[in-house]
Amino acid sequence: MTQVASKDDKRARRERAEQMRKDRERQAKRRRNLITVAIVAVVLVVIAGAGFAVKAAVDNSADSPTRTPDGITDTGGVNLTATDLGGTAAEDPVKVTIFEDFACPHCKSFEETTGQVLDQQVAAGAIDVEYRPVAFLNEFSNDAMAAAMCVFEEDGAKVFRDYAKLLFANQPQGGSLSDKEFRDLAEEAGASKAATDCITGRPFRDWTEEQTEKAFDQPDSEGNKLSGTPTVWVNGTTVNGPEGPDGTPGVPGTEEVLAAIEEAKAG
Repeated sequence: MTQVASKDDKRARRERAEQMRKDRERQAKRRRNLITVAIVAVVLVVIAGAGFAVKAAVDNSADSPTRTPDGITDTGGVNLTATDLGGTAAEDPVKVTIFEDFACPHCKSFEETTGQVLDQQVAAGAIDVEYRPVAFLNEFSNDAMAAAMCVFEEDGAKVFRDYAKLLFANQPQGGSLSDKEFRDLAEEAGASKAATDCITGRPFRDWTEEQTEKAFDQPDSEGNKLSGTPTVWVNGTTVNGPEGPDGTPGVPGTEEVLAAIEEAKAG
């Protein structure tokens, strides 16, 4: 039999219900506070970690010198000798220095007309050639120079030389080549996988800029500074081609370079 509750019992039940509701609200509020504190703590940790990472990156960037290709000369060039081309070194070879930009059309012409003759002179032991790439014309200049330094560092002067010829032969009409095209040309020149991986990573882009500035600031033995490419030094002195209509010396050809080499040998 169901008993009818008294007024006091009903009031007691209402009070207990109200108390239970308040307890639930306090518990819910406490959980929300704990969750908020946890989220804030996580966010602060993430922010602190990101700040530390950024600071470390900045510090490392400031402290780390620009990466220079291993084996490069003190003046930032690639020295090609008789032994690199399978020849026999002679005593006191004449030192030839060639400043070139892989995007330079006149450098391409110089390579086509005089490059093979110089290779023959190197193989015979008559000269050593220091190739001093610079990059000041366009995007291809920087990309090609950086890629060529990867090939040199990993595979030496001979493969660098073969790669340089292909870079000149494949000068784009505008813009640059893709990473794949640079890698394909490197493989065609005989470069290793380490070299092609390096080309993808592009570690020498900053170095090309620094080296170009240094090259244009370095005078020859007579105090003349680099004004364009190609520029050829024989034993440190600039070799000039025939003068143009305005009296400005032109790009030297095979005849002028060989004459300067013979003069250096005799002197």
